[in-house]
Amino acid sequence: MHASARVAPWWLLPLVALAAFWPTLHNGFIWDDDEYVQENIELRSGRGLAHIWTQAGSVLRYIWFSNHPRGDVDLDRLWLRVTAEPQYYPLTHTSLWIEYHLWGQSPLGYHLDNLILHVLSSLLLWRLLLRLQIPGAFAAALLFAVHPLQVESVAWATERKNVLSGLLYFCSLWVYLDFQQFRAAPKQKILWYLLSLLFFALALLSKTVTATLPAAVLVILWWQRGRIRLRDIYPLLPMFLIGLAMGSLTGWMEKHVVGAVGPAFDWLTPLDRICIAGRALWFYLFKLVWPAKLIFIYPQWRIDPYSRPWLLAFPLSAALGMAALWLLRRRIGRGPLAAMLFYAITLFPALGFVNVFPMCYSFVADHFAYLAIIGPLTLIAAGIGRYLKPRAGGALLAAMTIGLCVISNIQSRTFFDQQTLWQETLSDNPNAWMAWENYGVLMLKGHDTMAAQGAFLKTLQLNPADTQAMMNLGLINGRGGNYPAATYWFNQVVQDLPDSTERVQRRLRYDPYFNLGVTCERMHDAPQAIAAYRSAIDADPTRVEARKNLGNLMMRLGRADDALQQFRAIQRGDSR
Repeated sequence: MHASARVAPWWLLPLVALAAFWPTLHNGFIWDDDEYVQENIELRSGRGLAHIWTQAGSVLRYIWFSNHPRGDVDLDRLWLRVTAEPQYYPLTHTSLWIEYHLWGQSPLGYHLDNLILHVLSSLLLWRLLLRLQIPGAFAAALLFAVHPLQVESVAWATERKNVLSGLLYFCSLWVYLDFQQFRAAPKQKILWYLLSLLFFALALLSKTVTATLPAAVLVILWWQRGRIRLRDIYPLLPMFLIGLAMGSLTGWMEKHVVGAVGPAFDWLTPLDRICIAGRALWFYLFKLVWPAKLIFIYPQWRIDPYSRPWLLAFPLSAALGMAALWLLRRRIGRGPLAAMLFYAITLFPALGFVNVFPMCYSFVADHFAYLAIIGPLTLIAAGIGRYLKPRAGGALLAAMTIGLCVISNIQSRTFFDQQTLWQETLSDNPNAWMAWENYGVLMLKGHDTMAAQGAFLKTLQLNPADTQAMMNLGLINGRGGNYPAATYWFNQVVQDLPDSTERVQRRLRYDPYFNLGVTCERMHDAPQAIAAYRSAIDADPTRVEARKNLGNLMMRLGRADDALQQFRAIQRGDSR
């Protein structure tokens, strides 16, 4: 396979990838694409681009002044800058900013760029593996390029962060290997090191999951030499520190901005998380080998190791597998253990030890494994190259590539539009409450009130604590003139939301209180409407609608001074 890898035509990789992901070029926008592209006002102007890059500074200022209050610092206005984007991935959002100014809201450009970035990553992976003298380098890159687990990252515009960070991850690794092997003048070696550090920083600014790169470098060095020396660790220390800093920032935003906090996460014990991690490791390996029944939202596992002790078999078997590879390293070589260590380390941020929002509805997702599958794929490709004759190996690789291409092509069509996505998801996972909720929102936007109401009731049947479904049922009843029912649902939301000092949770109270105020106004219950609007303002002072409605209501009641107070607050910029 070595020889064939060296003479393999470079154009075969993009050609096969295009065959696998061709349907993505006809797809539209789906979930979260509205927040990242369609309704993202930060993409509209140069000022928005500046906000994208300065958001981290706003976060640090907000954290500092939250703990050290100062009268001249308005935390509410500062919070608007903190929440300019849901995550601090400025390079990803800059790429979207550029595209928005090139082709606006036409989805073709975004999908085409995702595919190009993925193809470039596959080509660079091939050259990296070839450089590391790994048998079957081209085969591994080919399987990486077309595997169905990659569809989610390529077909979903929001996952630009995955494909962009992946390419920069490979660039950083390539230059770092140059730095390690450099024999020229020290100044040139330092330049190579700084260039690798730059690529690593850019990868982190695209998605912080790439923070695992320095640990992956240590695995590669151990595989090559059989040991790790202190002088191997020293150059990686800045990478570890930068990765830790960016990871901490992302974790803070995931909790305080995205909302990965509260009862949906608090119930997980350390033993629960160990079981989730062990099961996830085996889950992705199984999907890698047998990529059938890929689902956008997988069923959330029931994790209770105390009543279901068999769950401990997942982490224990994973640990035993690693131990066996360590004990067998002299007989079978260090490669298998290195490949599986790379897999586990790269997957670590998505194993459930750190709260991320998707954990409230599923513990696994295909795009989490984008880079991690390189380890097992390389092991499979190396096995084909080492243990099969060239003709048999080539035939097997061709059959695998064709099969994976067909599955990826079919899977790509699932992302055609939101309706297709949610219908396909619910067909495979009918108990996915998040899919029901989003399907209901889609039906509500399409003015299919009956279908929307049914979807939201199904959501509450599966997840009785879902306040967003309650909110939407309140809106449906309010629009239909059933104000008592609307009031019931809005009050239910307020009662079910946990009391918290966390701003992200307090802000969740704004919409139900605001909508309750509107409903009470329509029912001519002025005192209740005033109380609801005031509660909405307390929940999120940065939003203007509640102040505006309260001011107008006060004017109608003849309370001009109170109305003027609200209008002046809006004029000062206390609200947006």
